[in-house]
Amino acid sequence: MGHIVDISKWNGNIDWSVAAPQLDLVIARVQDGSNYVDPMYKEYVQAMKSYKVPYGNYAFCRFTSIADAKKEAQDFWARGDKGALFWVADVEVKTMDDMQGGTQAFIDELRRLGAKKVGLYVGHHTYEAFGAANIKADFTWIPRYGGNKPAYPCDMWQYTETGNVSGIGKCDLNYLIGNKSLSWFLDGNGDNKGQQSRPVGIGTAVSKYPVGYEVNLNTNPTDFIFSGNSIKDKNPYLIYKAWWIPEYMINFGGDQQWAKLEHFDVQWFYAYSKYPSGYQIRHYDGPNGKDTGFVDGSEPYRLFGRQDGHVDIGGNRWIREEHVVIR
Repeated sequence: MGHIVDISKWNGNIDWSVAAPQLDLVIARVQDGSNYVDPMYKEYVQAMKSYKVPYGNYAFCRFTSIADAKKEAQDFWARGDKGALFWVADVEVKTMDDMQGGTQAFIDELRRLGAKKVGLYVGHHTYEAFGAANIKADFTWIPRYGGNKPAYPCDMWQYTETGNVSGIGKCDLNYLIGNKSLSWFLDGNGDNKGQQSRPVGIGTAVSKYPVGYEVNLNTNPTDFIFSGNSIKDKNPYLIYKAWWIPEYMINFGGDQQWAKLEHFDVQWFYAYSKYPSGYQIRHYDGPNGKDTGFVDGSEPYRLFGRQDGHVDIGGNRWIREEHVVIR
């Protein structure tokens, strides 16, 4: 798993040959209000295209009225590269009395212009004052530092402004904490068409603690015997399997890489039907087990396990992986 980074001119010259292989997604600043275009944006976009780094656009908002919000969105759309997977309204400072109304006008104007997916970045300290809970955006992105997750519902968490990625240096780092997977962000239309399934794993985990704090890895999920290894960074780790008794445990791929779930922020993978809602997918009481009924694919199903071409969607229901996209 790679990093999700947001960048602006303050990140300076980036060595993309070093950084690109570490990046899952980059969100690049296009402008700061209508009157300032980020001088590094075009260079960043050219490099991201060359190194095939997925990217979205964001604009720091300075609008002072509904009309100004629409004009600022128009400038953002005109300046932003249309290869971006999504567009983000970065609303951090109060610039008009009705920030909720201004932000909604900005987002709605982007949609009218052709943006298929528009997100909201809002300060943790301004979430309530700006009425963010009532702003209709496709996803919400909130910064909160110091190890605590945002107290408000969101899809992306900017968890540090002092991260470090080789080739970039000091930078903001983000983690997905909602039900929207990385694949959702990488699909510019937000649907399942043409999506590739994650080949392995049932989720990703990031330590809840500051860099340097050690989370011990155990030899197995039941005896809690220290393996001699630990995790002490904030990188996302792929979860290969989980164990629920006597404690919730997750495994990072090796026989001696078990850790307590309570120490991690986890994004579970979900199974999405490849077929129209209502199409019946049979489920079984185990991999290659007895037929026990069907699901209709009308909702995504969280993964609890993967084995022999089947996925466990809970309730002792296993479905064939060939019928779903895992993301």
